[in-house]
Amino acid sequence: MDKLLSDVLRILREEIGLYRDLIEHARHKTALLVQGSVDDILESNKAEETCSLKLRILENEMSRLCRELCQMAKIPYEEFTLLRLSDRVSQTVAAEIKAQTTLFRNLVGELKSVSRRNTRLVESSLRYSRGLLGLLYGSTGAYQPDGLFRPMAGAQTVLSRRA
Repeated sequence: MDKLLSDVLRILREEIGLYRDLIEHARHKTALLVQGSVDDILESNKAEETCSLKLRILENEMSRLCRELCQMAKIPYEEFTLLRLSDRVSQTVAAEIKAQTTLFRNLVGELKSVSRRNTRLVESSLRYSRGLLGLLYGSTGAYQPDGLFRPMAGAQTVLSRRA
């Protein structure tokens, strides 16, 4: 059981490291979204995808280890949590599990917060773009030398929906 617990803690630490990386990428993406640098945003997305893939691999390994720990600790898998497991191990290991779990939970919350901010930035940009397109689509006039926009009689703006 000690080897399994050691492996679980190792995976948890690796996941914490990856979540820290994701938070850093998300904060960097905030700046990229404000700047509007599409190529840099796409590059950032690739880095996030790599971190997400690594997390999925670690989660699969964690799930396998937890199934084994469930059997050893006689905890039904549906009811298994690391905190529940910590009630059945030594105080030293339990303290480490609780500390890492708390850190992990805090990092997930922080990532959610930064991601929500980035989502709002993207949504705001989309609304702005739709507004500009609506303005361009609805305009049937031209700018005059004095800078004023004057409607043109009989002119119809045609925009291709395929563009």
